[in-house]
Amino acid sequence: MAEAGLAAAREERTRARAEGAALQAQLANLRLLAPVDGVVTLREVEPGTTVVAGQAVVEVVDPATLWVDLRLDQVNAGGLAAGLPARVVLRSRSGEALAGRVLRVEPKADAVTEEMLAKVVFDRLPEPMPPLGELAEVSLALPPLPAAAVIPNAAVRREAGVVGVWQVRGEGELRFVPLQLGASDLDGRMQVRAGLAAGDEIVVYSEGALRAGRRIEVVAALDGGAK
Repeated sequence: MAEAGLAAAREERTRARAEGAALQAQLANLRLLAPVDGVVTLREVEPGTTVVAGQAVVEVVDPATLWVDLRLDQVNAGGLAAGLPARVVLRSRSGEALAGRVLRVEPKADAVTEEMLAKVVFDRLPEPMPPLGELAEVSLALPPLPAAAVIPNAAVRREAGVVGVWQVRGEGELRFVPLQLGASDLDGRMQVRAGLAAGDEIVVYSEGALRAGRRIEVVAALDGGAK
């Protein structure tokens, strides 16, 4: 009888330990531990809501990982590389330029918008932390471009899917010339890498439609306009 009672007590102890471990596991499930230190930017559920494993409860952002998504026209992206210095002006802090740098350049460009994608980080995190999704203006000190001929952006045309300009030859005869273009600037000029030579005359503006072989009259100024 004594041995039977001892065995029963041992089984009861084992059962109690198992129940205690189960309760400890349930208690641990009531605590949510973030994998990183950060700021809660979004609460997905309300207090008292039942959640399941794998369900998002809150969104936590580590301020040290903040970056600015930069989109740059492929034509003007020459020299874009990681480590390039940048100046960031947040929409909410107009006039205050924050120092930063290019963290990385994405290996895949946007084929629809023809833009290069990059991430710019702050050298020193702004305080208070700006709201996520805020617009920002980024200025980069790209390496200087090699010297090249430039033409007005207004002269560039697209004919049958080909980019070029209308060149004036001889006594006003037109010919469409495909071009290989480079970077553009804020003054409305664009580099010409191939297709034109120094001294070539091109059409910047025409009131009528242009076609190859047509003869035009070249004027220095439009009626009522400045030369």
